[in-house]
Amino acid sequence: MGKLRIGLIGTGRFGRLHLKVLQQISGAEVAAIADINRQALHSAAAECRVGPEDCYGDPLELIRRSDLDAVDIVSDEKSHGALVLSALRQGKHVIVEKPLSVSFAEAQEIETTAALSGKQVMVGNISRFSQPYFTIKRAVDSGRLGRIAAIRSQRDFSRSWFQGFGNRIHPVYESGVHELDLMLWYAGCRCVRVSAFESHISGYKYPDLFSALLYFENGITASLDSSWLVPDGAPQNLVEALELGGTIDARIEVIGEDATARYQLAHQGLSIWTAAGLQYPETTLWPLGPEGIGGAIRGELEHFVQSISRKEASPVMPLSHSVHVIEIADAIVESARTQTVIHLGEKKEGAEHVHR
Repeated sequence: MGKLRIGLIGTGRFGRLHLKVLQQISGAEVAAIADINRQALHSAAAECRVGPEDCYGDPLELIRRSDLDAVDIVSDEKSHGALVLSALRQGKHVIVEKPLSVSFAEAQEIETTAALSGKQVMVGNISRFSQPYFTIKRAVDSGRLGRIAAIRSQRDFSRSWFQGFGNRIHPVYESGVHELDLMLWYAGCRCVRVSAFESHISGYKYPDLFSALLYFENGITASLDSSWLVPDGAPQNLVEALELGGTIDARIEVIGEDATARYQLAHQGLSIWTAAGLQYPETTLWPLGPEGIGGAIRGELEHFVQSISRKEASPVMPLSHSVHVIEIADAIVESARTQTVIHLGEKKEGAEHVHR
């Protein structure tokens, strides 16, 4: 079988990271790129050697190309749902950066449309391809931790980054979905109740802090705390391939009756002391190595290419999980708004159940 021909939508910082990784994968060919920002589009084209005839200012024009097998969507969060639906209706497989959508109703429409089209939709839940998080998953599934009782998580980001998100999107969709996806993956069943709170410290439209408590149908409880208030003086751990300096301080703890698994993303395993400050370079998500960009981002995109090429549904990134994550995210926003406990609806009949 020939290479999977992919059109990439979104040539910002993370889109260029996707583009570079896809160009390293032997089974993939980036045949076209699109971005409504012409300057970003032309810069990415020059950097990654994409011809002007394969550059589009309108993502829908790219999607309509008949010679593409798949679309990689790395655009603004609120555009994801509509672009995924357009790609499916044009007969394209899709990988989309998180979130799948910013509303549960749209996520459900995507799930229905994907089933009718026979095309795959995978969401870039990168943590599932990060070795530490995957090791915890294996420990859960093998029974090493015993029966799981609780999951605790925290995900904090540099304060300076919130200038770009504070008036753009609620942080539960931008960042919280990472932890919600891990919780769902480890719990292995649906979340049925949500209670959440949020605070506006910096004066933006959306909260820069939120906390949520989740209860799963098998009795597991989970907590998520997230803020965008990490000071600039904190040790930086994003210092290489993403072209972004700053800090992601993420921690997760899975508590079982026999053992507990813990992981912290920002840690001192590797440190670089500079005149400008201390760095803890992150080495699992998108590290630079002898063969280019590796880590979880390469594993995720290679898995997508291989799954489509083999015509096999992904066991790692099932669409039903990502749809349920958006249902939980919507419930967190609604719970914080109404100051009530939100009870999530039952899974619709005939749809795939969330499972390990």
